[in-house]
Amino acid sequence: MDWKTFAKEARGRHIPVMMDEGIEMLCAFLQAHPEIQRVLEAGTAIGYSAMRMAMVRENITIDTIEIEKARYEEAVRNTQQAGLADRIFCHLGDAMNYRTAQYYDLFFIDAAKSQYARMVRHFLEFSYVGSYFFFDNLSFHGIVDDPSLSHNRSTIQMTRKIEQFRKWLEAHEQFDTQWFLEAGDGIAIAKRVK
Repeated sequence: MDWKTFAKEARGRHIPVMMDEGIEMLCAFLQAHPEIQRVLEAGTAIGYSAMRMAMVRENITIDTIEIEKARYEEAVRNTQQAGLADRIFCHLGDAMNYRTAQYYDLFFIDAAKSQYARMVRHFLEFSYVGSYFFFDNLSFHGIVDDPSLSHNRSTIQMTRKIEQFRKWLEAHEQFDTQWFLEAGDGIAIAKRVK
C-alpha cells in the first residue's frame, strides 16, 4: 500500500491522521523496542496509524478504539483490505468506557486532546511498570506555545488544556517522559516507572 497517498487522501477528506514525521517516529520507536507486542490505540480514525504500526513487525497486535461509527466502519474495511484484520481489532465506542483483562506494552493516545489526562488515568489499570504511552498533537500546530497563531476561541481553549496536560505529565511521578515537541505535531513518549 502507498501510505503517503493513503494519508494525503485522508487529510483531503479532513480525517485526522498523523503527520508523516510523527508516524515515522512512532514506527521507528516500535522497531527499536522489539519487546512491544500489545498496543492499545485511542483514536482509530480510519485505521492508518494502526496499520502502519502492525506493519512494523508480525508479532504486533493492536486494539484500537474509535467513537465515530462511520470512521470505525471504514477502519474495519481498511484493515481487512490490508490483510491485517487478524492483528488489528477495531472497537466502536468511547475509549473512556473501554474495559479489558489485557495488559499493554504501548498505549498510543491520539483521541480527544482535552481528555488525555483522563485517558492516562483510565488506561493505567491496563499498564505495568515498563509500559509506554505515546502522545501526539502536543504542540497542535504550534498554537500551544504561541496562542497568537489562532484567533478561534475553542481552539485556544483546547490548546490550554493540552498545555495543562503537558505540565501534568511532566510532574507525574509514575512516568519518565521524553519530549519531542518539534517532531510531527508535538510528541511525548512516557515510560511508566512506578
